Amino acid sequence: MPFRTVVKYGPTDPPEHTSFVVDLSDTGVCIKTNKVFKPGTKLHLNFELDEKTTCRAVGIVQWAKTAPAELARMIKTGMGIRFTHMEKELLALYRKKTEA
Repeated sequence: MPFRTVVKYGPTDPPEHTSFVVDLSDTGVCIKTNKVFKPGTKLHLNFELDEKTTCRAVGIVQWAKTAPAELARMIKTGMGIRFTHMEKELLALYRKKTEA
């Protein structure tokens, strides 16, 4: 079962950009977006798990890939972010969702 949730991200806290998570692990996250930041950039991440629950994390961009708008649907675009800090509730909720 894919894990898909909304994430707000950016170099400032609170983060100003919104996108979707396409993959999540205990070490990092992959975000589908055309608004990417350079590798090495520190990002704040707020995962909106439901109407009432937001989990926060901080990470460093490991890779970033964009594509022209007409190709964005066919090419994997986004960023891979390695966590430097993550609330433990995020991983617990992720595991619960993927087991459902």
